[in-house]
Amino acid sequence: MNGNGNFNSNRAVTSATVAPGVEQEDIQVGKLLNALWRRKRLALSVFGAILLVGVLNTAWQRIKKPVFQGSFKLLVTDPINPPERSGGQEDGLESLALQGRGDNNTATLIQVLTSPMLLAPIEQSLGLPEGVVAPVITTPKAATGSGPPGVLEVVLQWGNPVLGQAILEKISAEYLSYSLRQRQEKLTQGLAFLDQQAPELQSRVASLQKQLAEFRQRTGFVEPMEQAATIKGQQLELSTQRKELEQQQARLDGLAAAVRRGKLSSPPFQGGNAAALGGGSGGQTAATALAGGAFIALLQDLTQVEKQLAEAQAIYTEEAPQVMELRAKRDQLRPLLQRRELDAIESSLSENRSQLEVIRLQQEQLSRRFQGNPAQMKQYEALQQQLGVARDNLTSYIKARESFRLQVAQRTVPWKLMVPPKFGRKPLKPNVPRALLTSALLGAVAGAGLALLRDRLDHVFHSPKELTDSLTVPLLGVVPHLPGREGVTNSQSLAVLDGEERFAIEESLRNLFVNFRLLRAHKSVRLVALTSSTQGEGKSMAAALFAQTMAQMGQRVLLVDANMRRPMLHRYLGADNIEGLSSLLTDLQLVLENLVQNIQEGLDLLTAGFVPPDPTQLLSSERCGVVVEMIRQLPGYDLVIFDTPPALLLSDPVLLAEHLDGLIFLVGLSRVNRDLPAQALQRLRDMGVDVLGVLANQPERRGSGSPRFGEKGGYGAYAEPVEQREGSANGHGLKQRFLSLKAASRTLTHWLDVRS
Repeated sequence: MNGNGNFNSNRAVTSATVAPGVEQEDIQVGKLLNALWRRKRLALSVFGAILLVGVLNTAWQRIKKPVFQGSFKLLVTDPINPPERSGGQEDGLESLALQGRGDNNTATLIQVLTSPMLLAPIEQSLGLPEGVVAPVITTPKAATGSGPPGVLEVVLQWGNPVLGQAILEKISAEYLSYSLRQRQEKLTQGLAFLDQQAPELQSRVASLQKQLAEFRQRTGFVEPMEQAATIKGQQLELSTQRKELEQQQARLDGLAAAVRRGKLSSPPFQGGNAAALGGGSGGQTAATALAGGAFIALLQDLTQVEKQLAEAQAIYTEEAPQVMELRAKRDQLRPLLQRRELDAIESSLSENRSQLEVIRLQQEQLSRRFQGNPAQMKQYEALQQQLGVARDNLTSYIKARESFRLQVAQRTVPWKLMVPPKFGRKPLKPNVPRALLTSALLGAVAGAGLALLRDRLDHVFHSPKELTDSLTVPLLGVVPHLPGREGVTNSQSLAVLDGEERFAIEESLRNLFVNFRLLRAHKSVRLVALTSSTQGEGKSMAAALFAQTMAQMGQRVLLVDANMRRPMLHRYLGADNIEGLSSLLTDLQLVLENLVQNIQEGLDLLTAGFVPPDPTQLLSSERCGVVVEMIRQLPGYDLVIFDTPPALLLSDPVLLAEHLDGLIFLVGLSRVNRDLPAQALQRLRDMGVDVLGVLANQPERRGSGSPRFGEKGGYGAYAEPVEQREGSANGHGLKQRFLSLKAASRTLTHWLDVRS
């Protein structure tokens, strides 16, 4: 693994506080991108395959099955005189006869135009199979949401542009012929409808004319309105005469009252004024009575006497005989003249009253005549209105019938070709850019989907971030993968790497050292065990690299191979495995210091020794605690690391961790099922083991020649190390074999003693 897998020490021990909204979204997107990057080969393969299939299919369709397109446009309504602008004739009997002419239901019309009723004859005439001609008809209004609804666009797609042009021309001709047939049929039906209505309309007009004539004969009306006006005029004239007579009567009553009081009319009244007072026939009678010869003579005598009396009074005194005689004569004439004047006035009043009574009777008679006039007028107007409507209908019928006959005689096609049929010469389908884009998008989606599905089914940890999200134990760091080969030590493997890779590995290990120092700052941690969930996670290699890094950083480290089932540390560090931890557990006479091998400055190794028959029994014995205490008492070591078997398979790490300060759990990325580390950690917690943290072991790179851990055999009760089954892989001779057999015999003897 390169240096990109390094972790910052602060992030390894503590988790930062993130915004729950944006950060969570970034994490999800980051997971998807990481999954796609891990499965990029699968995604690119699927993308390339689908794109290639799309390209081949598009090319095959372009060569073998191209599709061309042609179209024409029809005008199915009159743009100059649309139906909604036609006059009253169209809105009445004619529109009824045509049953909504011009009110085209576009959806229904399109269904008819695309039906076999019109297309089947075209297919038969061209020798085509039934149902192959399928034009698509749309309206500009339906396509754009605005525009004239009376325009239809007919589109046809066909593989042969020449034949397509012929089909399109046939379709346009058939549509125009259909419109003419429909127009003629509708007009013929309308004419038949009008002919059916003719007798009824004529009968209706004749009946109403007869009723009107009978009404006039019955009522004596020539015109009700004129007769009503005449009655009104007569009533007005009588009202005027009556008012004048009433005024004259009031004046005569006043004159009579004045005469009774002794006031006689002056001489001017006796002449022209009396005639003015009469005004009418009554006035003329009063004036004639007043103007009689006797009355005039008396009036003249009285006037003469009053004149003489005035002259005498001017000459004589009041007691003079002349004056007294003239006064007596005046007093004798005045009552006589007053009586004569009252008789004349009373005669005029009597005649005036008679005239008023006559006028009143005439008014009552006219009122009685006028009271019956409104009902008769209403009936007359109703008959006139009905007759007018009937005459209008008859007139409309005559005009519509003539118009229909004229239109039936005409052969003008109601529909027009706005754009003639024209078939394109460039293939419409397949659309190469669109097909390639669709294939690319489909390939991208399918590749990404399969890659994500494959990554989802690969139930392992792919990154340290996934590890920290799944487990509650703090992450101490990331151990990079070191490529190695059989019989090659870690130092030799590091030496053959280029400078960039070697720097990345060393930097990652230094970060791990820093994190471990922070862990030790909280409590005393000196003896630490290293374990994992299962075999093959690179635990032993990680222990060796970690120990070497600690030594390079100035620490003095003792590395103990407690994996007595499959010891590997001596191979990684270039040491022999003749005697080791198993020898100390079985032979009380051995000295610990004599078995410790120096690997490099600051790093010592206590190998596992050869495999005992039952390592679990040795680790659970009291001798194990004594040996661990002896190791603890060794002076000068800053850290002692125990490499142990997997914790999920065996109980060795638990038994050994009872005597240590803590345990570090290693998880191999992209190697182990993600459920196993959680199970192993839960098992360790249940046993009371103090888990200090987790190490993430990067997977080995593709093309690496180093074998995976655990490829050659698994953990068994009596599994033998690969080195001892294959002989001396490191060049050791017969002496090493002899010493190994001797140590094995001592271990077997001790084990038998313990069992007994």
